[in-house]
Amino acid sequence: MPYKFLDIKKKLLKLGFKIVRQKGSHVVFKKDNIIFPVPNHWWKDISLWVEKAILKILWISKKDFDNI
Repeated sequence: MPYKFLDIKKKLLKLGFKIVRQKGSHVVFKKDNIIFPVPNHWWKDISLWVEKAILKILWISKKDFDNI
C-alpha cells in the first residue's frame, strides 16, 4: 500500500528525524549526518521510487518500516 506524506512524516519523527526546512512542496528531514527531502504532495501518494529511496537511505526493510 502506498504511503501518504503524513504517514512517512510520523514514522520519521518516531525514528528521531527532525524537520530542518521546507522549500516549496518538499520537506527536508535530518538526523545526525543523514539529510534528505520528502515531497509533501498531500493530494497524492508518495511514488514507489521515492519510497524505495527513503527505505534505502534508512537501511530498513518495508516490513520493518510498516511496523514503526
